[in-house]
Amino acid sequence: MTRPDDAFLTPEQLLNVQRHADRLLRDAAAHGVFPTPVKTIMEAAKLTVVDDEILNATFLERFIKSAKASVATIKSALSKVLGLFEANDRLVIIDKDTPTPRIPFVKLHEAGHGTMPHQSKVYSLIHDCEKTLDPEITDLFEREANVFASEALFQGELFAQHANDHAFGIKAGMALAKQFGGSNYATFRRYVTSNPSACCLVVLEPELTYDHAGFRAYIRRVIVSRTFHRMYDAAGFGTAIISGHALASLVPRGAKQRMVAKRDFSLVDRNGDTRICTGEAFKTRHQILVLILDERPKTTMVVLPGES
Repeated sequence: MTRPDDAFLTPEQLLNVQRHADRLLRDAAAHGVFPTPVKTIMEAAKLTVVDDEILNATFLERFIKSAKASVATIKSALSKVLGLFEANDRLVIIDKDTPTPRIPFVKLHEAGHGTMPHQSKVYSLIHDCEKTLDPEITDLFEREANVFASEALFQGELFAQHANDHAFGIKAGMALAKQFGGSNYATFRRYVTSNPSACCLVVLEPELTYDHAGFRAYIRRVIVSRTFHRMYDAAGFGTAIISGHALASLVPRGAKQRMVAKRDFSLVDRNGDTRICTGEAFKTRHQILVLILDERPKTTMVVLPGES
C-alpha cells in the first residue's frame, strides 16, 4: 500500500462517511471520552449487540432462515465470519472467538453498515470476515464501513491532536492505543496515515523463516503517510526483508526478542538521494510492526588537507 486509507474513497465519499461517524459520536456524547465508549456508541445507533455466539455455517444457516432474508438482500463474507449486521431488527452479532483487541473495530464496522442509510437500505443482512475487514478490500461498502469504524474509534480529528502531544515513536502509538481502546494495528495505521511527517509502518508476518542465507521476514503490507509517499516509493521495500536489506536491523529475531530499539539507517528517496531515517519495531502475536520516520539528508563529511 502506498497511500493512506482515505485515498480509497473519493473526497465526497470520505466526507459522507465522516459526517455520519461524527453525528453518531455526538449522539453518543462520545467526543473526548476515553477509551472510546463503543458500548454507548452502539446504543446511540440503536443497535443490539450479541457477542456470545459462534458464527459458524450452522448458526448462519439457521439465522438466515429465522431472519427471512432473501439471497438478493444478503451480502456474504468470503471466509470465517467475525461480525454480522441484520437490518430489520438492527442486530449486530460478533463471533465470540474474535480476538479481544479487534472487537471495538469490528463492532464499529458493523455500526457503519447500520448507520449509513445508503447501505442499510440495500442489504437486510451483511456478513463480515477477515477479508472484508481488510483496509485494502475493493468493495465500496466495506471500505466505507472500515473508514467509518476508524473515524468513530479514533474520534475524527481528536486522534491527531492527541498524537501531536507525544514525541514520534512506538511508545506514542502504544499510549494512543490504550487511550482510545484500539488494537495496536488499527492504532498504528491511524497514527501513520494521519501524521504530517514522512513516516511509514511496515507490517511483517509474525514468523520468520531461516535458510542457509539467513532469515527472511515476509512483508504483509506497507502503510505510508502522504509525505512519505511523496518522498519514497514503498514498493522499493520488496516482498521480504533478508540479510542486507535496508530494514534488516529492525526485525526482532529469536523467541525472546520482542522489540528493537530506535536506530538510524539509510533509505534512497525518489530522487535517488540517500537520507537518514530512524526505525524501531515490536512483535505482537499477529504481526511485527516496524515504524519508520524520515529524519534528514545524509551528508558526507569532507576532510580538508591539514585537518585531523
